Amino acid sequence: MPKTTITRMLLNTIMTLLLLLSFAAVAVIASLYLAPTIGAKPSGDTLSKIEKSKQSHKGIFVNSVETVLSTRSPGDSMDLSTYIFPAKDKNPTMPLPSVKFDKAQFKSGDFVWFGHSTLMFHSNTLTIMSDPVFNRASPIPIGGKPFAMQASPRIDLLPKIDVVIISHDHYDHLDHLAIAELALRVNLFLVPLGIQDHLLRWGVSAANIVELDWYETHTIADTVFTLTPARHFSGRGVSNRNSTLWGSWVIQSPGTSVFYGGDSGYFDGFKTIGDQFGPFDIAFIENGAYDKQWSQIHMQPEEAVQAAMDVNAKVFFPIHWGKFDLAKHPWKEPIERVVQIAEEKNMPIAASVIGKIFRLESIPFEAWWENE
Repeated sequence: MPKTTITRMLLNTIMTLLLLLSFAAVAVIASLYLAPTIGAKPSGDTLSKIEKSKQSHKGIFVNSVETVLSTRSPGDSMDLSTYIFPAKDKNPTMPLPSVKFDKAQFKSGDFVWFGHSTLMFHSNTLTIMSDPVFNRASPIPIGGKPFAMQASPRIDLLPKIDVVIISHDHYDHLDHLAIAELALRVNLFLVPLGIQDHLLRWGVSAANIVELDWYETHTIADTVFTLTPARHFSGRGVSNRNSTLWGSWVIQSPGTSVFYGGDSGYFDGFKTIGDQFGPFDIAFIENGAYDKQWSQIHMQPEEAVQAAMDVNAKVFFPIHWGKFDLAKHPWKEPIERVVQIAEEKNMPIAASVIGKIFRLESIPFEAWWENE
């Protein structure tokens, strides 16, 4: 075969491969922008509110203290091998202990943890849920799969929910499939500025959404909800980082005061919240998915305990662990470390089996992870 013919065939093969790669790249980019899970950009009245927000600079939200997403030192490597070749203690080796939730037993004053940052509690006349995530913590089928459980939490087992509070729009806190399923089961979604448009795309009525800026409040019956600061960031797509606000929540009703921290690096805002709204009967604060390479947007266990003390919590319940593999540390390292530190600091700490109902009058401490 002549060399010119071989060369032409080789060039055609290369061009065909490049064309296929180009089509694949376009398809991936299109899916990132068009897939429902990405959500939607802030629009309309929301944009006007964002422009007026003290937390926004030209439409981009910023933290109250200087914050960088990556604190990786020049010599540090990304070290992805721990995800590709995980150590034997990186993930659970058997289904996690958990209890099938029984809504018939759920009454005023009850709390239940569904893993990671999803909580539900009944405050006087209201059933309240935080950051409902019942599916994956990732938009792609690589990573973000929930750990196997003896009784995985299910939306169809839940009661009617009066209020859902959202802390920010990351995938492990804002599950679009869960929101779509909950749309007709929830009376009201309370969200930080900019998140409304995500929910609208997923089928929630605008009449059932209230957007708040930091320190704004919304009262329902006898319960006051206040969106308070956190040190974090937001974004679901490749080009919308920090276009929506993030935060923590203060929930105050007669006889009960709850702090829900969402995601946050450690900062002096916890002390400010404690001084203004504390003491809290219980504080749910993140403890997990930490790494020195993102030390300003997530807390180490030592910082989580200090945050609980700063907000003046009577009891600290660690969340943001026990459901997903989102960091390099072993799956139960966060709870083991934080329990030891809380004991050293004399900070009362609570722990409950996923799905099991508990009350503040008898704070549980069930070390269910020790037998895994």
